[in-house]
Amino acid sequence: MRRLYLLILAALLGLSAARVSAQELFSYRDSVKTGYPFLLCLPEGYDAADTTARPPLIVFLHGRSRCGRDLNMVTRYGCIDALRRGQDIPAIIVSPQTTVVGWEAPKVMAVVDWVGERFPYDTDRLYVIGMSMGGWGSFKVAAEYPDRVAAAIAECGGFTGESVETLTQVPLWIIHGTADTVTKPAFSRSVVTRMQDIEGGTERLRTTWLKGCDHSILARTFLLKELYEWLFCHSLSDPGRPVNQDIDIEPQDLNSAYMRLDPGKARTLPIQNP
Repeated sequence: MRRLYLLILAALLGLSAARVSAQELFSYRDSVKTGYPFLLCLPEGYDAADTTARPPLIVFLHGRSRCGRDLNMVTRYGCIDALRRGQDIPAIIVSPQTTVVGWEAPKVMAVVDWVGERFPYDTDRLYVIGMSMGGWGSFKVAAEYPDRVAAAIAECGGFTGESVETLTQVPLWIIHGTADTVTKPAFSRSVVTRMQDIEGGTERLRTTWLKGCDHSILARTFLLKELYEWLFCHSLSDPGRPVNQDIDIEPQDLNSAYMRLDPGKARTLPIQNP
């Protein structure tokens, strides 16, 4: 009861006195007027007062099928689903939800700023990851905030911005299935082509073309530890901000994604109202 009281008091004061022994998941529906409703997952052992052990923060952007006003929808796949199934993700996770098609980068960052004021994180390790419409959103956020996003993953997405120059400043992993008929690989390949037209434009680019994989199976990538290990390799403080080219995933990794999880680490993670 005392911990719950502290969390409620912190929310009312606009400050965080949070210390959690186990991972906890909260919903915030009307907290950020200039942003989106979102789910927030705090990692096990998180202590807002500990300035020496700030965790990274991952923003997960969902696809078109998860648009709406029911925050439970954004747990059907993605980072929170992976946590519930037993994947270890030692980070604060923010999963916003949009009611309309498309993501607006300033609204995503408004949510990040709100969270950061109440639940401090390592600002050198802010990561964005999304699939389908969320992949398009990852490109947008990375392009508009290259000085804040330490690394980004865009799965089966695309980018129609006027310039890709700012994208070249961010360690970026583009993942697409070659058999995707929903968002065709040509959308991702066009981003790569545009980046190649800039001198040194692909120095921070990692690409993975998953042979024979369709659109829906890429949701299994969020269950793989490699995805998070790749993100955590990057920091804004890295000299030159190099991209990790060693970590990769293969089609067979998606086929065995569920079997690679430890059922003993599965969590219920019920959504709580702070």
